[in-house]
Amino acid sequence: MIQRTEIRELADFESAQGCAITFCYQPGTPQNQSHREEAILVKDLVRGALREIEKSGRNRCARADLDRILGLAEQLHGNSGKAKVIFAESSRNFWREYNLPPWLDGTRLHINRRFHLKALAPLLQYRPRVCVCAIDRTKARLFDYQNEQCKEVIGFFNELPRTPEIEGLGRYETGHVGRHLSELAKHHYKQVADTILKFFERRGCENLAVGIRDESWAVFESVLHPYLKKNLVGRFATDPTVDAQQIKIKVDRLLSEQNSTRRQELVRDVVGEAQRKGRGAAGLRHVLRSLEQGEVQVLLLGERFHAAGVICRHCGHIDFKAQANCAVCAHPVTAVEDLADPILGSALRSGIEVVYVQDDPVLEASGHIAALLRFRADQNKAAQQAS
Repeated sequence: MIQRTEIRELADFESAQGCAITFCYQPGTPQNQSHREEAILVKDLVRGALREIEKSGRNRCARADLDRILGLAEQLHGNSGKAKVIFAESSRNFWREYNLPPWLDGTRLHINRRFHLKALAPLLQYRPRVCVCAIDRTKARLFDYQNEQCKEVIGFFNELPRTPEIEGLGRYETGHVGRHLSELAKHHYKQVADTILKFFERRGCENLAVGIRDESWAVFESVLHPYLKKNLVGRFATDPTVDAQQIKIKVDRLLSEQNSTRRQELVRDVVGEAQRKGRGAAGLRHVLRSLEQGEVQVLLLGERFHAAGVICRHCGHIDFKAQANCAVCAHPVTAVEDLADPILGSALRSGIEVVYVQDDPVLEASGHIAALLRFRADQNKAAQQAS
C-alpha cells in the first residue's frame, strides 16, 4: 500500500518537458475470462497518447514509458480485482507502480507536467502510530501499529495459582484466596500499564487500543495513567492469543470509525465558521482564494468534487473561470478538465492536511470542497487598518 510520504513525493514531482505519465487502471466485469476488452481499452489509450505526441512533436520522452505500459496491457488480466496506478517519467528514470482497492472512476491515462493524484485522495486519511495491548488476568502482548503495519514488540506472562489448589477450602479461605488472586491480577495490570506508558514515551505513539474481555476492563482502566486514557482510541473484546493480523483488522476498524467521526465534526465546524466569516472557507471560489493567500490549514475534498478550470504554469495560479491569460501574471493558461488534481497537488506541496470526505450532505451543499483556515487575511488587514 502506498504511504502518505510517497504521495507527497509524487506531489512535489514536476517534469520540465511535460512527460509525467499517470496511468490509472480500474478492473471491470469482463465479458470472458481472457479480459481481452480490458487489454484493448488500455492499448487504445496508449496508442491514442502516442498519436498525440507524434502530432504535437512534444513529450517524446514519454514514448518509452508508454511502450512499457502497452507491454503491461496483456498481463493485467483483471489484476486480481485490484486497481493499478502507475506514475512514470523516463527522462528522470522515475517509475512507481501501486495496486489499490478498486475504487477508481475508470481507466485513464494522463501526460502532463505533474502527476494526477485524485485517485490517491482516499489514502490520505491520517493513520496515527498506535500501541495495542491484548491482555487478560495473567498474560499481555504489546503490538506496534505504524504505517498500517502491525508487529508484536513485548510479551508478558504472570503465573497465578491454579483453581484445583484452592478447591476444598472453606468459604472464608476461598474468599481470602479469591481476593489474593484479584490483587495479583491487578498488580499484573499495573505492571502492563506502566510498560505501556514507557512504550509511549520511547516510541512516540499517539494512541492506545486495548483488546480485553468486557468483565476485566474496569480493573485495567483503573490502573491506566490519565495520559493513556486521554489517548485511548478504543477497545475490543479479545485475549492475548490473537495474532498481529487480527490486531491490525481490529485497529483499522477503530481508526476508520475515529476518522469518520472526525470528518463529520470537521465539515460542520468548517462550514459553520465559513457562515460566520470565521476560520472557514466553503465553496470553490473561496477555497481557491484562501489557498493562494496561504490561509489554509486543512483542505476538505469531497469524493464527488469535479470542476473544470485553468492553471497558469508560470505562477501556479488556479482559477475556475475560463480565460486565455492568467489573472495574476498575464501569461497564457492551460485548460484543466478537473481542478481536483492541481488543488490537491498544491495543498500537498504546501504541507496542508488533506481530508477526503465521502457522502457528506453538508459538504455537498458547499460544492464538495471547503477548508479550515489558520487565519483570515482580510480580517488581519482590517485590524491593521483600524489600528
